[in-house]
Amino acid sequence: MYCLTHIACGGMTAGRLSNPVTAFFGGVISHLILDAIPHHDYKKTVWGVIDLILALGILLLARWRPELFPPTFIWGGLGGALPDLEVVFRHLSGKDIPPIFPSHSRLTPHTPLAWPAGFWIQVAVVVVVAGVWYLF
Repeated sequence: MYCLTHIACGGMTAGRLSNPVTAFFGGVISHLILDAIPHHDYKKTVWGVIDLILALGILLLARWRPELFPPTFIWGGLGGALPDLEVVFRHLSGKDIPPIFPSHSRLTPHTPLAWPAGFWIQVAVVVVVAGVWYLF
């Protein structure tokens, strides 16, 4: 999943929790669940940079306009995105560092889906999560 997807979904779901620590760990759990959904992962660094800029934009918007977001959105979003730091470090180092996070090490499902279907799945997931968040 893209960083933007993890931040948005982790923030909207785990961000509903009142405690920042539980929201953060709820975001980490949301990462595991989202990775089990077939999705597209980009292969080029430029897409990762664009994704990171958009994800940081959402976090800045949550900081700037907190009334639009759940109280601990930022903590849930950060927890949702954190596991992918190991992917970034691995990519930037150029070394074959063994992954630790369960969905990255294949301990739990992490199913790839080709472009554009894998992209549209992520859009649908964010829309559904946002819809459910809005209704409740």
